[in-house]
Amino acid sequence: MLINGIKSTTIAATDRGLAYGDGLFSTVKIEHGMVQLWDYHLQRLQLGAQSLFFPDIDWLLLTNEVESLAQSLVKEPEAVIKIILTRGTGGRGYSIKECDSPLRILSTYAFPSFYKQWQNEGIKVVLCQQRLAINPQLAGLKTLNRLEQVLIKHELENKQAVEGIVCDNNGYVIEACSANIFIYLDNHWLTPKLDGCGVAGVKRRQVMELAEKAGIAITEVRIKADDLFNAQAVCLTNALMGLVPVKQFQSHIYPISSFSFIHTLQSLLQEGEL
Repeated sequence: MLINGIKSTTIAATDRGLAYGDGLFSTVKIEHGMVQLWDYHLQRLQLGAQSLFFPDIDWLLLTNEVESLAQSLVKEPEAVIKIILTRGTGGRGYSIKECDSPLRILSTYAFPSFYKQWQNEGIKVVLCQQRLAINPQLAGLKTLNRLEQVLIKHELENKQAVEGIVCDNNGYVIEACSANIFIYLDNHWLTPKLDGCGVAGVKRRQVMELAEKAGIAITEVRIKADDLFNAQAVCLTNALMGLVPVKQFQSHIYPISSFSFIHTLQSLLQEGEL
């Protein structure tokens, strides 16, 4: 683990990331020492830092640290680097005045081995009771405030489910616990609008950009949970899992033919990553 470029596992008890969740994070896939989708990760971090009124961050230094750490994993076919940015230390209270020394935390992890199986076989998902609060100022960002996801994960574990679909307070589908969602409905690919809450994932962005180049329209719309029962296909994406088919939602089982629609997007990703 690197903290501001130095090997360490400790931070100050007064760090605002610990005290208030005042920060951002991104989870990056590494392949044989190569950082995947770094431009997307970096741009989302930069947008988040701007939206949270962070002090200046040396983005070139962060990039160099990430690439150097990735090179230490060159013997690993796949690995993970997690990046955390906090506003740094501060006194008691919420004010950000005089908090001008942001903290960079980089850590490495083994790559989850089950994602390949998920990509090939699909997964079952449930509808979560936990809702996401609407806050347009934070919509799309990946902040350190993950209490909603902690509660969602607890709900999933109690239901013995690996993933779940989460709605906002108005009942619109936003995302899964740890992934974005695409549905194929009435012969059109759709994905939820993320203007009120949710995380704008880097893999979601890549899928949408590659689809546009291939002439496949993906429209951002309001999606209801009932739409998933009527969909011809449903899939989930994030930076690590790639694109994973959903084979069952609640008690509804999607036909084998749904995988053919999803395979089209999977093929775009494979071609785009060559």
